[in-house]
Amino acid sequence: MTEHAASYKVRVADAGADGFLKLPSLLQMLQEAATEHAEILGVDFKTLKTLELGWALSKISVEIEKLPKWGERVGIKTWASDRDRIATYREFEAFSSGGAPLFTARSQWLLFDFRSRRLARMDRIGDFARIPGRRANSEDFSERPKAPSPEAPHAISRDAGICDIDLNGHVNNSVYMAWALDALPDMPQKFPRRLSVSFLEEVRPHAEIRSVCEIFGNVSAHSIFSAGTGRECARANVEWASQ
Repeated sequence: MTEHAASYKVRVADAGADGFLKLPSLLQMLQEAATEHAEILGVDFKTLKTLELGWALSKISVEIEKLPKWGERVGIKTWASDRDRIATYREFEAFSSGGAPLFTARSQWLLFDFRSRRLARMDRIGDFARIPGRRANSEDFSERPKAPSPEAPHAISRDAGICDIDLNGHVNNSVYMAWALDALPDMPQKFPRRLSVSFLEEVRPHAEIRSVCEIFGNVSAHSIFSAGTGRECARANVEWASQ
C-alpha cells in the first residue's frame, strides 16, 4: 500500500489552553501515522529490531493552514516518497473531518544501529512501496533552521525523565519540541504557521539539557544543548502569525 490514511481525535491532553492542538501533540500524531504505515510496509519497529536497527527522525517541516481544536477529528494521509543512501523521506497531509486542509509535513528519516548507536546505511533493509517525487510541500531540507545567538535571552534547563524516553531508548522527537516551546516567552494571540526542526543528536535517559530561545521578528529560533557535552541536540524555528 503506497499511501496510508488514518484518523485521530484531538484529546484533552493534546490541546493547549487556547483549545488548539499543541505542536508536540501534532508531531506525535504524525509519528503515529508513520508508525502504522511502516508496519504495513514491513519496516516497523518490531521487524527492524530483529536486525538491531531503528528509525530516527532527522528533519521535519510542517506548514500549517489551520490547527484543529479539542474534540475534533483529524484525517491524515501519509506516504514514503524519495530515498537515498542514508535517508528516506515521508510526506503527510492533514484534513478536517469536512475535508478542509489543516497542515502538511515533509520529514527525513534515518536508520540507526541499536548496538553502536550510530547511523546505518539504508541498504541494510530492502526497498519498500514509495511514491518518488510526490511531495507534500516545497521543503527541500537544504538549510538548517536559524540558530539563536549565544546571548539568547530566554533559556530553561530540563532533565530527560523516564516518561520522555521512547521505544528506541532515547528522548522522543515530540519532547524536543516541548522543551523548545517551554523556553518561549509569552506570545499572546500568536498562531504557528510553519515549523522546521532538525534533530542533531540523541538525548539518553537522565541527561540534562538546556533549551534556549530568541525571537527574530515573527520567528522564534530554538536550540537544545546537552548540559554535559555542550553539543547541540536539536534546532527549531517556528513562524508565528496573528490569529
